[in-house]
Amino acid sequence: MYENQIAKILFIIGAAQIAAGAIIGLLLVMEPGVNWTIFFSFALGGFVCGMLFIGFAENIRLLQNIYDTLKPKAESDKSVVSPKWNDTLKPDKPDQWELENSEREKIYDYYRDESIVEIVPSPRENYCLVRFKNGHEYYVRVVYIGGFGVQETEDGAIRQSVIKWYNENGNG
Repeated sequence: MYENQIAKILFIIGAAQIAAGAIIGLLLVMEPGVNWTIFFSFALGGFVCGMLFIGFAENIRLLQNIYDTLKPKAESDKSVVSPKWNDTLKPDKPDQWELENSEREKIYDYYRDESIVEIVPSPRENYCLVRFKNGHEYYVRVVYIGGFGVQETEDGAIRQSVIKWYNENGNG
């Protein structure tokens, strides 16, 4: 896992500010006639500024962890990164990924007001075909579940390819 250098630098700056505030406060208090309020002022100021830098460092570290977690999926599935998706799916190609229960629940929660008949994972990882029933009619939507929630696919090429795959496999 990649460790973010900016987060490290910000953490070091924060720790140095806390230490510098305490040290400068102690040095000034050792002068004759100076009271301890000077020490507490410098120590508190150094602590607050240092903690702000440490907090920013922690935010960057957490964002880096999220990026590192999602990066392998995006690299193995170039269509997630690329806006174009070529239609090279073979109908007899077995699914290479499984839809987890948590992802299935996300889809049911997203479409809680609609009647879902089935959810079919496509050969393209993180894309599912969701089939609905409205009265006596059926309709489908292609959704992407690789992010933080469910998102209907805006790209017409992806949508058509998944629906074509679904129909060619005798599902439609």
